Amino acid sequence: MRISRRELCVIILAVALAAGFSVSASSITSIQKQKEQNEQALSEIQSEISSLESQKSELSSEVSSLSDELTEMILNISVLESDLDDKEVEIEEAQEDYEEAKATEEKHYESMKLRIQYLYEAGQESYVEMLLTSDSIAELINKVDYAEELQEYDRRLLEEYQEAKETVVALQEQLEEEKAELLEMEEQLEEDKASLEMLIAEKESEIEDFDSQLSAAQTKASEYQQKIKEQAAQIKKLQQEAQKASTSTSSSSSSSTSSSSSSSSSSSASVSGGTGLGASIASYGLKFVGNPYVYGGNSLTNGTDCSGFVYLVHANFGISVPRSSSALASGGTAVSDADKQPGDVICYYGHVGIYIGNNQLVHASTESTGIKVSNMYYRTIRCIRRYW
Repeated sequence: MRISRRELCVIILAVALAAGFSVSASSITSIQKQKEQNEQALSEIQSEISSLESQKSELSSEVSSLSDELTEMILNISVLESDLDDKEVEIEEAQEDYEEAKATEEKHYESMKLRIQYLYEAGQESYVEMLLTSDSIAELINKVDYAEELQEYDRRLLEEYQEAKETVVALQEQLEEEKAELLEMEEQLEEDKASLEMLIAEKESEIEDFDSQLSAAQTKASEYQQKIKEQAAQIKKLQQEAQKASTSTSSSSSSSTSSSSSSSSSSSASVSGGTGLGASIASYGLKFVGNPYVYGGNSLTNGTDCSGFVYLVHANFGISVPRSSSALASGGTAVSDADKQPGDVICYYGHVGIYIGNNQLVHASTESTGIKVSNMYYRTIRCIRRYW
């Protein structure tokens, strides 16, 4: 059979594009693996940041509590110092009272000594004089009683002065004892204050260390986020190139066939390149193309969303899968782009669908388009998972 030049060109182009697909798929798989590793590292760093922030928060709360305690202690010391100042004033006043009582006692004592000396020196003459100068017995008795009362008064007054002085001395001793207690309390509070200030300084140093660790971790997280962003862009670019190459292959192939055959192939989609359970899952999913998209819905005929579509199709074969798109992206078995087969779940960020072969997937897309078939590279792929 002779091959025309046009057909030969188509074959060469197809081979070249197929080789390009292989290189592109390999590159996508490699970058995807690196991206997944960076995402895992980012997740670990974010967990570390969360832990550090939690520890820092607890430490800050502890420092706040210690600071409140220090503030109260400083207040206590201030009040204690005021009490000591008052006590000094009381001691000074007591000393003044003591000096005054002592002076009064000494003055009265000297006066009393003079009176006693006079009575002693006068002796009996005083009583004779009282007898001679008295007009009556009654007046004499009164004069004698008066002299005795004067002596008794002097004795009693001296005792009172002595008691007053002793009372002041006792008060002085009490005040000095109270002052000593206050000084001891002040010394203890000052020691406690110094210890508390040292503890707060240590805690604040630990907080600074946490700040340093957080800064380093946040820098790493930013680096990983940048890498992931760059790798996602690379993957998207490669996927777009693969999509263009796929379109070129389809156009070249269709040019060598009849227009009627081309029209027939574009009107329907089918499973390509798969066998077994995976192909059955893909074929079953295709049965519902054209049915509505309903957010949160659980019916393949009346409407469901993207994760519900994947969940219900797998459930038909007794396979249990997660119900959310994020959970579907972390379950099952990871599959590389080069090893994907019909029936695998194509996971995007916030969306999922079922691979049917020939770089196409069936999925519950949007409310306006419902369940449909699309090129799998129409948006950035997060990962590919297999549940069968």
